[in-house]
Amino acid sequence: MSVLLAYATHSGATRTLAEAMAAALEEEGREVVLADVAEDPDPALHEAVIAGSAVRGESVEKSFVRWTRHRGEALAARPLAVFTCSGSAADPAKRGRQRAMDRFLERTPLRPVATANLPGWVLMDRIPAAERTLLRAMGTPTGDFRDLAAAARWARGVLSREEGAARD
Repeated sequence: MSVLLAYATHSGATRTLAEAMAAALEEEGREVVLADVAEDPDPALHEAVIAGSAVRGESVEKSFVRWTRHRGEALAARPLAVFTCSGSAADPAKRGRQRAMDRFLERTPLRPVATANLPGWVLMDRIPAAERTLLRAMGTPTGDFRDLAAAARWARGVLSREEGAARD
């Protein structure tokens, strides 16, 4: 199965999650193309797509929105799983919810087969000064909250379910 693993990143955390997912899927023998959405990868060249975006200011990256609009027809024609990456996803009070993901899905005709809100990092040295000030004022916890193994398990599970559904 050929899988496009596309991502939009701000400080690099989303890319590292996508890399962990790609490595796990390749270990299972899948052909994976890892690409930044800024490169405009074509989903039509693949059997399935996993796409992820960083979250900034309670929104997914603008490049992710543009790419999903531009490639919407191809994305809708194959299994699509979507994930977000944010430091706030590590907050247990969120119960796995991410307002940015919810808003994105409300505003798009895409209906992913699976979604995930995965913890990223909040590393002040990688964030512009104005954002740092806002995050500090909000009392945002800082650190690296990524769980690369969990991201890999999620990606494997999504494709396993889809392959099982295709056989039924």
